[in-house]
Amino acid sequence: MTNPEESSWTGDVESKLLPIYQHRHKLIEAVKENQFLVVTGETGSGKTTQLPQYLYKAGLCRDGKIGLTQPRRVAAITVAQRVSQEMGVSLGHQVGYQVRFDDCTTKDTLVKYMTDGCMLREILTDRSLRQYSVVILDEVHERSLNTDILLGLLKKTPSRGCHGRTLPLKVVVMSATLETDKLSVFLGDCPVFAIPGRTYPVKELFCNLIGPKEKEGSAYVKAVVKMALDVHTNEAAGDILVFLTGQSEIEKACDMLFEKAESIDYRYDVNDRTVEGLLILPLYGSMPTDQQKQIFQPAPAGVRKCVVATNIAATSLTINGVRYIVDSGFVKQLNHNSRVGLDILDVVPISKSEAQQRAGRAGRTSPGKCFRIYNKEFWEKCMPEYTVPEIQRTSLTSVILTLKCLGVHDVIRFPYLDHPEERFILDALKKLYQFDAIDRKGNVTTLGRLMVEFPLPPGLTRALLKSAALGCEEVMLPVAAMLSVENIFIRPGCHFSNRTVITVITTILITVHTFLYFVHKGLPEKQKEAEIMHRELAARAGGSNDFLMLLCIFEKCRASENPSAWSKDHWIHWRALKSAFSVETQLKEILFRLKQRKDFPQETFKGSKSELLRQCLCQGYFTNVARRSFGKAFCTMDGHGSTVHIHPSSSLFGQEAQLDWIIFHDVLVTSRVYVRTVCPIRYDWVEGLLPKLHEIDVYDLSNVAREEVTDEEMARWEKKRVAQKQMETNEDASKKLEKRNDESSITEARARYLQRKQNRFQTKHS
Repeated sequence: MTNPEESSWTGDVESKLLPIYQHRHKLIEAVKENQFLVVTGETGSGKTTQLPQYLYKAGLCRDGKIGLTQPRRVAAITVAQRVSQEMGVSLGHQVGYQVRFDDCTTKDTLVKYMTDGCMLREILTDRSLRQYSVVILDEVHERSLNTDILLGLLKKTPSRGCHGRTLPLKVVVMSATLETDKLSVFLGDCPVFAIPGRTYPVKELFCNLIGPKEKEGSAYVKAVVKMALDVHTNEAAGDILVFLTGQSEIEKACDMLFEKAESIDYRYDVNDRTVEGLLILPLYGSMPTDQQKQIFQPAPAGVRKCVVATNIAATSLTINGVRYIVDSGFVKQLNHNSRVGLDILDVVPISKSEAQQRAGRAGRTSPGKCFRIYNKEFWEKCMPEYTVPEIQRTSLTSVILTLKCLGVHDVIRFPYLDHPEERFILDALKKLYQFDAIDRKGNVTTLGRLMVEFPLPPGLTRALLKSAALGCEEVMLPVAAMLSVENIFIRPGCHFSNRTVITVITTILITVHTFLYFVHKGLPEKQKEAEIMHRELAARAGGSNDFLMLLCIFEKCRASENPSAWSKDHWIHWRALKSAFSVETQLKEILFRLKQRKDFPQETFKGSKSELLRQCLCQGYFTNVARRSFGKAFCTMDGHGSTVHIHPSSSLFGQEAQLDWIIFHDVLVTSRVYVRTVCPIRYDWVEGLLPKLHEIDVYDLSNVAREEVTDEEMARWEKKRVAQKQMETNEDASKKLEKRNDESSITEARARYLQRKQNRFQTKHS
């Protein structure tokens, strides 16, 4: 293991120009002297990349690792790569990263970047984090769900002698906004260390292209394209950073930028004659790492770089050379949709604090400008002051299970930085009870302790454990892996990435002399070819089960002699499948370890492979059951009674008339509510599971949440449950008797009797 004090690393020249560099000695002393420290500084000040390096060189890793958390996996990977380069070490050795299903660390790793979810899982295995001397929670202002839970857990920091610790754990909380006083009070009035950020002024302009009336539409995509081209043709040299909401909008915008920029005559249309070209680069979370690296490379001489990115470029990543920001004013945010009872990704206006974050990206290396496509009225009426914390707008099911497994049973009084609504906590407890992860008293069951080991949604985990109990996990493991990666299907369309998917080109370079843009000709033919190939794949899987189709694709690709060529021939994203292979291996390792336990459940099953898969899925997705109601519409059975439709991308689309009961993996809300990744089921497979959805009222769990359940309450609940069951039995009996004696039933019974009599007569005389 390398001694940090003997390391030859001195940092690169660029890092010494960062604002944090002048304060490094005071910052190191502040960390040494305080168990808790809040560090604030605008994005681009160097907090994320430099502070771990300063602490490393100061010897704070002698008694344990320096761990730094990020809300986004892309940021954790990219920053780790950057820091390893600056320190002159190989990634995965002294500097490494860990994100879900990707661990690039070794026993020699001393500076470890990771997602906040990975840190939460480490606390599950080691409550006192004995491997760490310093934990840094970064980008706290984003208020991700896992970061908020980590704040509450680390508030009671393990001290010297606690669970084998030789020294107290030091916790540094880093934020780019002005809510530092709130953080300081939460952490016992700890000191706040402020780092100056933006070096140059940024002029902020409202461009009045959209207003409050356009809040619900997608007019912002065309507006940002127009503004980006205006900046390119009218402003002096300098790179452009455009903020959009997600991959599809980014691809569409890149497409539109190319089509419009293609007609630019650089001899007459551009004010700055030194600008001779435009390099268009997309940036979103699911892009391959090697393609993301292109974002940080300087453009060729005379060429302006235009990066079209999600909100990841606003906080976690810094792109040098950016002088102009084009802000759409929108972001894609996970919100709980009461209409369907699920978490849905919605496009919503950003907060004012986020808008300031975006603007700050323009003043890193020179004076800059931020062009906000919205008007002042949109700013005042549609944009909140701060982003609503994720803990107050999404499902808490997984984190509540994690807290309970950590021994935090009073989940209402847990020290949240901002308390979620009690109904969200109770709803999480209800779902855990439905999945048999907790019992009526709120105690974690054996199944719950198995479920918490998997970095998967609870429903998918439940289905996987059911298959393992039946000894048939090889059927469910690939499905779980395929559902844990990005969309595997290539569907050629009008978007940028679909045009370039075969050539794997992610840049568009438009100059006076050259057009570098690889466009597949005959796009309609390619669309038809992909659709035919996907239909053939569905047909090979039986043509009526999206989950089984994923399993078949996984198996056929892995069994082929050349998986990448097979993927290309079948219009499947090879990178996504390759990730699925890795995920499946890691899930298999977790499952193998858990099956060594004496309390691991064991069951038997006799039936076909398709039926086995569907019955396992029912165990995890019985909360996502729907019954056909009328025409092509289905009605969910979770108590919300939402009307849903099968999405056109499903292999079951068009077969609705032949279906009675279905389960689905996720939901897409547009003008309609669509369900995706669907398979048909039989009612008797979920008949015993559906009552669990209505067995207990969410507010009956209020005392469970506070760990105040009494024996008297348990007795009352049991008495109520028995009485309700008896009443249902009596009602069923009375309904059957009533039906048996009504006039229509008697007529139908008489008709059946006469038909049977006639059949016997015909048989006798034939």
